[in-house]
Amino acid sequence: QQRSTRLKECALIALNEFGGDLRTVLKPPFAKAIKALKQFPGFGEPGAEKILLFTKTHPVLALDSNGLRVLLRLGFGSEKKNYSASYKSAREAIADQLVDNCDALIETHQLLRQHGKTICKTNKPRCDQCPVSTVCNFYLGQ
Repeated sequence: QQRSTRLKECALIALNEFGGDLRTVLKPPFAKAIKALKQFPGFGEPGAEKILLFTKTHPVLALDSNGLRVLLRLGFGSEKKNYSASYKSAREAIADQLVDNCDALIETHQLLRQHGKTICKTNKPRCDQCPVSTVCNFYLGQ
């Protein structure tokens, strides 16, 4: 029930605010596109960034919780009191090492996500199987 209500809300926003054509949402400058996408129920900054990345309209490293956990454990950024602050911290810490290429950033997103789901798990991480454990702050106890 809740999901169908959200979908209806999204459809109304798409029709009423954007004339039914969401391509107009994706084209503006990055900050404006994020703001427009966040109007949709359930969309925060990470979700909006994923849409912009996977539509290849803005090259941004969009992270899910798995990718964020990997970066934080490697020492890119620091764990904050809330998810948004941690997300921002990691993104800022890695920004100067990223390329301005959607395909490369999509691959990075997917690799970080997969690593976080299979090796760098929230509970019982498999550090003994991790190919980057020698440079991982979490593994090294820092």
